[in-house]
Amino acid sequence: MQGATTLAGRLVNKFGEALAVRNGLKHIFPQPEILAEANVASIGLPQARAQTIRLFARFVLDHNVSFEGVLNREALLQKLCGIPGFGRWTAQYVAMRALGDPDAFPSGDLGLLRGFGLRNARELEQRAEVWRPWRAYAAVYIWTRSAGKSLLSRPRQAS
Repeated sequence: MQGATTLAGRLVNKFGEALAVRNGLKHIFPQPEILAEANVASIGLPQARAQTIRLFARFVLDHNVSFEGVLNREALLQKLCGIPGFGRWTAQYVAMRALGDPDAFPSGDLGLLRGFGLRNARELEQRAEVWRPWRAYAAVYIWTRSAGKSLLSRPRQAS
């Protein structure tokens, strides 16, 4: 997550609109028309990921997707997964963050899998069934708490 945060910061600093400093906020996230044409790879992203960002921005500009008034979440996620480079993890993450979907769950996330010491998304999805309809909150909690340690490991006792 720290790497993604760093790259997002670079993206905003390079392509976002500068602001007068207010409470530490220095830039607004770049508009889709900027990202659709930007050399996004210049911030340290692989070309394929940079292309996905440009395609996604173009998708938004062409009104193929909107995040306002979404009535059919599954249809939106299917559209997103139709963008080259956009997989289930990314679509679920967008549902969490952009739609505020409390049950979105990127079960293939390595941090979540490591947090529980699990090997695959299917195992995590099975475990997460009991968290419905609040799996997004569980994911954020696990990301916050795990920091590379298994949530199932027992704390070591002092000697």
